[in-house]
Amino acid sequence: MASDGQITSGMIRSAGSKIYRLNDRCLWSASGELALIQRVQERLTSLPNAPLLNLRDQIGQIITQCVGELLGMDFRTRFLPQDPNVLLQLHPADFVFAEANPRQCILHILAHGTPEWIEGRPFATGSGEPFAYALLQKYHGRQLNLNQASLLAYKVIDEAIEVGAYGLGPPIDIWNIRPDGLRQFGESDRAALADACRTLREAEVQLLLQGSCSQ
Repeated sequence: MASDGQITSGMIRSAGSKIYRLNDRCLWSASGELALIQRVQERLTSLPNAPLLNLRDQIGQIITQCVGELLGMDFRTRFLPQDPNVLLQLHPADFVFAEANPRQCILHILAHGTPEWIEGRPFATGSGEPFAYALLQKYHGRQLNLNQASLLAYKVIDEAIEVGAYGLGPPIDIWNIRPDGLRQFGESDRAALADACRTLREAEVQLLLQGSCSQ
């Protein structure tokens, strides 16, 4: 799991973490309204150290409750049509949970609380989502080892930041999720990934130039 390191609240941007521990086997992250994400984060700390499959519905209920509480406090609610889809736009958010114990699981939950499992493909959320999917598409269906996947995740976010997508910025935070536990990359690990990322980009450019010359 990887993310950029910029927290955006309105027009204010600051550095901060977007990846959190749910327990000793699972990480989660979210995009959307900071107030809702913070409220959900507070509630998630009360959950037991259990497999994600056992926590799925509890997490969905927590998100639904937090959305309902914010809508109850938001004075704008009374002036809008009482249409759930319209009301949900007041406090948008997208949540993703991932674990690898014993198998890889990615759980996606929208602000209305409905959970779904993401099977057989990577998942991205947030303002950089279109860039991530565009860059990941060419690797769809290919088996990558953990080192290759880590480099690809870093490269995708690094390139999304470089194009100046609003809401994205350094530093890049990256974790490995394995059956034996979670590992956050340190500064030296990220520096090594940055070097490998530059080398890979240069190789891509050279490959393209060589192909153009051969034609």
